[in-house]
Amino acid sequence: MVLLGKTLKGRSSKGQNMNQRRRNIRIRQQNKTMEEIDQEKKLSKKKRSFLKASLMEEERLTRMNKVKILTNWRKIMRVAKTEQLKRDIEIYSQNHEREVEAKDAILNMLDRDLDEAEEQYL
Repeated sequence: MVLLGKTLKGRSSKGQNMNQRRRNIRIRQQNKTMEEIDQEKKLSKKKRSFLKASLMEEERLTRMNKVKILTNWRKIMRVAKTEQLKRDIEIYSQNHEREVEAKDAILNMLDRDLDEAEEQYL
């Protein structure tokens, strides 16, 4: 605030100069703090962009590792399933052989019975 004309009671030109200096110092400090705030904003913006880039990289690596883990898990499960299927096939094969032998025995028995019946008939 600038006073024009005569200095009022209780105010001197020294006081006005001191007030002006204080005001200028305060304005400089505010400017400094504004610059500091701007620097902090820039720094936080850089940090944020760095963190976003890190997050994107981490997500990319996560997807890639997930695919690798899933591929390995499928290999393990495929081997386990193959072993299980081989055991099942072996069991089915044995059951089939047993049924074939039983039916062979029945056929042989029926063949003998037929031969005996023919001998009795003749």
